[in-house]
Amino acid sequence: MSKAFFSGVTTALITPFKKGEIDFKSLKKLLCFQLDNKIQGFVVCGSTGEAATLTLKEKEKLIDFVLKEVDGQVPVIMGTGTNNTQESFDLTKKFSKKKLQGFLLVTPYYNKPPQRGLFEHFKKVASATKKPVVVYNVPSRTVTKLEVQTVWKLSKIKNIVGIKEAAGDLNVISDLVNQMPAGFSILSGDDETFLPAMERGAHGVISVISHVVPQLCVEASQDPKRGDLEKIKAISAQIFVESNPIPVKWVLKEMGIIEAAELRLPLVTLEAPTAMVVKRKLKELGIL
Repeated sequence: MSKAFFSGVTTALITPFKKGEIDFKSLKKLLCFQLDNKIQGFVVCGSTGEAATLTLKEKEKLIDFVLKEVDGQVPVIMGTGTNNTQESFDLTKKFSKKKLQGFLLVTPYYNKPPQRGLFEHFKKVASATKKPVVVYNVPSRTVTKLEVQTVWKLSKIKNIVGIKEAAGDLNVISDLVNQMPAGFSILSGDDETFLPAMERGAHGVISVISHVVPQLCVEASQDPKRGDLEKIKAISAQIFVESNPIPVKWVLKEMGIIEAAELRLPLVTLEAPTAMVVKRKLKELGIL
């Protein structure tokens, strides 16, 4: 297999909050925990990071902080995708000045563009930067599905170097592996199926459960056939028991890594009855 531009286990980083503000003390602790456990990259300001609720000023502070703390140890990718092409273009252009390793652009949500509209959207936004761009297909959140043929056309654009494929369909992973050019990064965005996706030729995963078990995810990715798929699926079932990142923030607080499981509306904290079940099951799995 040819070397992909991005590979390995990348954590789709949460944004810790405390009393309505970004909790940088908790974020530092989380980053240290991740790096100590050999995580291989971070996505900042993605949907897991509640980017839709962050101001531009907060995004700048967040990116600057993460880049300083990571200090070049692993790639840092920023989510700049929205359902407004010009806004995505402007964000990508603005943050291209930072020492980021690339950008993650989600498929436009709500608008429901056809495939030719998706192509033009990503082409336009990618033109805002010379840095690498990864497109992100997650139809469960955006409704619109990015077809493999459209991804193939996008791969011809010089700085579109990969896809985060989060439809959870292993047949799509196989199609991407078979049709994309050499070096194009195929990254799973679905924790529950990322090991079989890597067995089919995917190069890595942009993960949520890696917040909680980074070492397990990294070790499994290095030998997917021997990775503990059942444990990963069991952990995923708890981390996604409600909308992401509600449960993962609660778990990180229980682990003592972040101080508060606080979210911004319209997201709300995990209800007590659900939290009790999650705690019991993660204790059984040796996580808590």
